[in-house]
Amino acid sequence: MRNSTKSLLNLLYLCCSMSFLLFILAMFGCLLGAWLAWDINDSFPFSSEDLFICLKLTWMGPPIGLIFWHFYYR
Repeated sequence: MRNSTKSLLNLLYLCCSMSFLLFILAMFGCLLGAWLAWDINDSFPFSSEDLFICLKLTWMGPPIGLIFWHFYYR
């Protein structure tokens, strides 16, 4: 590693961006699934439980970012 500060900034960036990307993709998937299962006469089938599931999935971002950083930037 030539510049350890730049490398650590890349690690932080990758972990945060992967978490954000996973949250966006999970929300899109949950909303798409709820929209496809939605009966117009009933309420929209998206609950706060689905939001918490999407938030739990964002914790997969830092390990994925660490793996990308380890094999590409380091």
